[in-house]
Amino acid sequence: MPVDWKRYPRNWRRVSELILRRSQGRCEWCGAEHALPHPVTGSKVILTTAHLGEPFALGADKHDKHDIRAENLAALCQRCHLRHDRDEHAANARKTREAKREAREPSLFQTP
Repeated sequence: MPVDWKRYPRNWRRVSELILRRSQGRCEWCGAEHALPHPVTGSKVILTTAHLGEPFALGADKHDKHDIRAENLAALCQRCHLRHDRDEHAANARKTREAKREAREPSLFQTP
């Protein structure tokens, strides 16, 4: 799915670069090295910057892409980032399946 850059702050690329530099080229959770084969999956590691949803005084939401506090961001490999967002991905997939099913099967209450 393409990234909706409008959801991110204007300085996102710079913030992301700083987080990736902080990680010294390694996933901050599992230690996999950027551009090398992942130790578990064997696929090439591409580090991304993840929003963690770390709490703070006003509350936190990992969907708030403007929350760019250093403690709310982590450089993660694809495997760790997908695991972190697993519940959200599952919910989105469920909604998509339901919408497709409803499109195929008209409701009993619809008039012909």
